[in-house]
Amino acid sequence: MEKKENDVKFIVGIIILLVIFGVVGGSFWNLVAKQAEKDKQEEARLEQEAIRAIYVEAGDVLKEMVFVDMDKKTVFKADIPKEGIYNRNDKLIAGDTLENGDMVKVYGDGNMTKSIPASYPGVTKMKRNGRATLEELQPYLEIANGLLCGDSEEEDKK
Repeated sequence: MEKKENDVKFIVGIIILLVIFGVVGGSFWNLVAKQAEKDKQEEARLEQEAIRAIYVEAGDVLKEMVFVDMDKKTVFKADIPKEGIYNRNDKLIAGDTLENGDMVKVYGDGNMTKSIPASYPGVTKMKRNGRATLEELQPYLEIANGLLCGDSEEEDKK
């Protein structure tokens, strides 16, 4: 009789432990899923706020490497992040240098300085997406030269 009581208590204890482990495990995986969803939303927000730019060499005598925002057509300078440049598959590229015509996505805090050209000190990540052809590069080069050299086609006509 006493053995039967002990066996019942043991089985009830095991069932209670299994229920507790189930609740704790379920809570843990629910928390993990919520955090993964938050991370996914944050990544989507950063991707949406990233600046699509083209890296150009502009200037008459002293060549200067600048970025031209491909959507807003504005010129800015930015330093390459210390960790380097990523390719479109999010793998770090060996030799973190950009070349004239490289198309990039620039991620950061969004704060540009009010200077000519603007400066983007808060860059956190840079991703190279490809290289522009000469035809694609030309309009952005004209925008950068217009700002840095101070001349435009209208002044050339005068």
